[in-house]
Amino acid sequence: MFPFFQLPLLCIQDVSDLWEIVELYNFSLLSKRAKRIAKRKKVNNSMVNLHFNSRSIAFMIGPCDVDFYLNFKQNRFIVDSKECVSLETDISPFLKALQHFLDVSNCRFEMVYFELISPLTDDQLIAIIDWMNGLKTAIEQIVIRYATWPMFELFMSRFRKSISELRPLHLDFKRDNIVLKRLNFEIKYTFSSNFCSWFHLDFLFSMDTEKITVYAINLCAEDLNKYIRSWQEGKTSRKVKQVQLRFSTQRDVKEVLKGCGGELMDPRTTKLSFRGISSSGYNYNYFVYGGIYIRGNDGRLAIVETDGQDYWSDNEGSHAERVQTYLKAQDIWNNENSPDVWNEHLFFIHIFQ
Repeated sequence: MFPFFQLPLLCIQDVSDLWEIVELYNFSLLSKRAKRIAKRKKVNNSMVNLHFNSRSIAFMIGPCDVDFYLNFKQNRFIVDSKECVSLETDISPFLKALQHFLDVSNCRFEMVYFELISPLTDDQLIAIIDWMNGLKTAIEQIVIRYATWPMFELFMSRFRKSISELRPLHLDFKRDNIVLKRLNFEIKYTFSSNFCSWFHLDFLFSMDTEKITVYAINLCAEDLNKYIRSWQEGKTSRKVKQVQLRFSTQRDVKEVLKGCGGELMDPRTTKLSFRGISSSGYNYNYFVYGGIYIRGNDGRLAIVETDGQDYWSDNEGSHAERVQTYLKAQDIWNNENSPDVWNEHLFFIHIFQ
């Protein structure tokens, strides 16, 4: 066998720098000295996703395509072509192996997936959260695909690490009187969720992220009015640029914007280009036609529109159907004594910096 460890340290490091992550990881398992040699100082830009429920690491070759998996088996990670569920019941060996992998690879997690349901236990979830809170490694996005209410509440109350995006999905708890009133960690760019019966006005106040997308929300018109006026006064949501809300039932637009000094604009004559935000802070441009213009005390413009469409080209947002909707809304908006009510499910807010 070639006496690799007898080479000068610089020679060893020159050779190990040529290795792929899996080769480095396997080498690092040989001894403590091997681990010290294998540690990468430069941040590795590989796209890596972490799946806690299956206890696997996915190396991606695109947003949706997996190159290979590292599956946790017998206290270490094994290369595999598919995701395999670990049979281990103790979470500690997995977290120890995961920390070893991060120490060596110097990767960051693009996405971390959770399913906060059985067989995951509260004690396991607490151990995972505490480990994540202490991580130096960056986490871009957390996706919670399914959850029970007690586990989701536990995660949201205990987690503290700053992330770029949070996406709780499919959380239809089918329970009354369950709410979250405060966000306890930073979300830099985007929050996106559906089935948000648990979404409280105070939780919305506590968020200072750039984009908020929430569907099946139960806030009343008065609550949304309080949120918009709080933004106008500069009390909350100073970083917010986009808010997309879809309500469970329709809300009265005039009640939502009561006292905000809004001006309904004609989509045939008013058009502004807006720089939107997608996942993890990536930007894209589209046009906003018409809408209701309101101003913050700092002079910033917010446009509230209710059709929920992004328009990508000139004149796309001034078609006949859109104009008819505007003319009908105008009659109600400008007439304080109108017997008709302008009700909408969607309220999209675009804030120009």
